[in-house]
This record gives sequence, C-alpha cells and structure tokens, in this order.
Amino acid sequence: MPFMWMALLAVLSGVLVSWPLWRQVHQDRVAASGLSRRVYEERLAEMHVDLAEGEIGQEEFDAIKLELARTLLAEQVNDPLETAAMAHRGWAWGVLMAVVLLGGGLYARGLYQPALLTWWQLEGRLGPDVDRVITGQQPQLPPGSYGLADFVRVLQTRVEASPDHFDLWEGLGMSYMQLSMPDMAAIAFDHANRLHPGDASLELALAHARVYSDNGQLDEATRDLLLDVLKQEPGQVGAELLLAEGSYNVGDYARAVPLYEALLADPSIGLDAADKSVFEQHLQDARSRAQADAVHAAQVTRLQVQVQLPADLRQEYPQATVFVFAQALQGPPMPLAVVRHVVADMPAQVVLDDTQAMLPALKVSAFPQVTVSALLSLHGQAMPQPGDYVSAHVTTATAGEQHVSLSLDQVVR
Repeated sequence: MPFMWMALLAVLSGVLVSWPLWRQVHQDRVAASGLSRRVYEERLAEMHVDLAEGEIGQEEFDAIKLELARTLLAEQVNDPLETAAMAHRGWAWGVLMAVVLLGGGLYARGLYQPALLTWWQLEGRLGPDVDRVITGQQPQLPPGSYGLADFVRVLQTRVEASPDHFDLWEGLGMSYMQLSMPDMAAIAFDHANRLHPGDASLELALAHARVYSDNGQLDEATRDLLLDVLKQEPGQVGAELLLAEGSYNVGDYARAVPLYEALLADPSIGLDAADKSVFEQHLQDARSRAQADAVHAAQVTRLQVQVQLPADLRQEYPQATVFVFAQALQGPPMPLAVVRHVVADMPAQVVLDDTQAMLPALKVSAFPQVTVSALLSLHGQAMPQPGDYVSAHVTTATAGEQHVSLSLDQVVR
C-alpha cells in the first residue's frame, strides 16, 4: 500500500514538472495549423469574388481550389514543427522518467522505513478486529495471532481519531492494566470518567488503577471515588477490598476495621486461604492501632472556641478583625495560640491547638490550663484600642478536646 502511494506521488510530480514541455508542443502545432488554415480561407474567398465578377471561369475556379487544398494538406503532412514536436515529446518523456526514478531512489535510500511498513501491515490486519472488540463483537483473527501490545497500538489510533468516545478510553485503560501499566491505565480511565461521569464501573476501574500505580496507597480523591461506588452499589466487593487495603496502608485504621470485618464475615465472597489469612492479620493490627489512635486523640489538645458576635456589630464592622487568643494561666504573657478572621468571614467556631504556637517551646499542650479570650479590633491591631470590643477571659484545661464559649460584648474605653 505505501509503495503504491509513493509511486503515484512520483508520477504526479513528473507530470507536473514535464507538463510545460507537453503544453508548448501543443501550442506550437495549434498556432502553425491555424495560420495555414487562415491563408487557405482568405485565398478561397478571393476566388469566389473573381468567379462572381467573371474574371475566372468555373473550371479554372475548381482547379485552383483543388490545388489550394492539396497545398494545405501537404503543409500539414510535412509540417516542419513535427520534428520539433518529436524532440519536445522526447524531452518530456525523459523528464517524467527522471523524476519518477529520482523520487523512487530517494524514497528507497532515505525515506523507506521497514518499521513503518510493518505498522501499516499490522494496522490493516488487526484494525477490523479492534473495531469489533470495541463494539462488543468477537474477533475474527485466531487467538495468539497477535499480542496485546499490538492490540493497544491499534487501539491508540482509534482513540486519537475519536477522543470523545469514553468507551475507547475505557478499553485502552483495561488493556494497560493487562499490560501491568497501572499509571497509564489511570490516565485512560480518568479520561473515560470525565467523559462519562457517575458510572460506578468506571469509577471503580479508575480507583483500582490509581491504588496500584501508587503502590497500594489511597489518596483522598481515590477514597471519594470508592465511597461513591459503594453509595451506588452497597456491598460492592471490589470497592470494599480496595478501600479496606488502601485505608490500612495509609494509616486510616478506624475506616479499615469495619471493612475488614464485613469482608471476612461474608462467605459468598469466596476468599482463598492466603487472602483470608492476610486480611485477618490486617484486621487484628488495624484494631490495635485504631484503639491507640483513639487514646492519642483523647490526649491531644484541641480547644473548640465558639465566638458569639452580636448582629449589629457584624453589620456595622464587616471588615474589622477578630482575634482569638489562648494564654497560659500561669506563665509568659504572650499568646500560646492565635487565630484571626475578618468579621465578614468569621466562622461560628474556631480551633486553637499546637499548630498555631507562636514559638515551638510555648505550645498550648505544654500548660495544664490556659485562658481563652477574643478581640474585635477596628484597626487590625492585636492590642486592644479604645472603641474595640473584647470578651471575658475563660479558663479551661488543655487535656483532650475542650469547648469554650466567648461573647464579644465589652467595649474598650
């Protein structure tokens, strides 16, 4: 097939190059023939006038007309331009053949690629089978006549030609998974999921590829995909397995425990002995780690502070700044933790913990008790100024999670 196209291209190039020679021959012959014809017609017209005026008789007219016709025929037969025309035609044929041979030689020497020819042959042989598989039909080529990598190469051309068909991207992703290329599969499944969102099977395939490409790790986006699959299809085993193992691998033991318990309690899943043993070990480890995490969370300092801001102040000072402080009950006067918000964006509740520490050595958790207070600053300064509003100081313990309520209702004089 490629040789035919290259030969056709070479012939067309030769014709374009030699066309001026052919055209010149034709124009010269037409010009010479036209001149002889005009001379014949003018002489014949003069003879008609002489015959009408009686200067010549009918016999003489017929004889002269016959002689003129013979002369015209002789000039056309013995046309001196015919020799030139033959020469021009020879040059034209020579140029045509030279271009064809030169083009073929250049192609054979520098442009011919056996790999490209092999690809064209593969695409022509395997393409119809790929199209049949995409549409859910059985392939016609016998099993083993081509490899999965060949199938993927041809499928890639279909995806390039029709990038808006989600089923082509889905098929490409499944093929990449079979080739143990989960990172490429994740890209293909992501395209399919964007084109056809909300499909549980696509979301599961995308999550599966992402988890395997990330060595079993589970990020938030993939977790959300699996949760959406389970929302659409409760008890979907594949989603539960991925979510259980992924949660365990990233240390989300509280989520992994009930998933492992559900999988091990369902005999219809048909876990083999090896998988069951691994899941039981993971479940036991996840339980102990989840309990340890719960104990640790109970000991971590976390102050939940609810700030009550009167409605009239919200309306009057929407761009003012609200500061919420935690200070040691007995210790340095500088704040241990500070949170600031603009009134218009002030949430109903803020959190004070060690992440807001002013200095690493001065954390909220380093003191058994702290005082919590709030300031509405009209000038954006952390030190109270006349006209600002402050709350009363509330003392609270720091062990675990504590809840504090403040009210900004005292004007600074």
